[in-house]
Amino acid sequence: PACFKDISFWTGDDVGKPFHPNDLNEVVRDVAGDVVERVELVDTFVHPKTKRLSNCFRISYRSMDRSLTNEEIDLLQNEVRTVVSEKLGVELR
Repeated sequence: PACFKDISFWTGDDVGKPFHPNDLNEVVRDVAGDVVERVELVDTFVHPKTKRLSNCFRISYRSMDRSLTNEEIDLLQNEVRTVVSEKLGVELR
């Protein structure tokens, strides 16, 4: 079965370098490899006062040859969050 984890972060010039979803896909696949089935944008939010943009992406993890544990996916997700913040220059929420 698939395991779903969300990652949300602020993007924009005030946060760091420009963000592109392809960069996120690349980072997620570099970290988690073949167990990543899909990365999709599920929500956006613009802060009413600051006008900052927040994106929420859902990552679907699934292995074709075995069941993944929630603990395994939590470790991968934590690493994904760290690398996304470092490489993409976004501010995690």
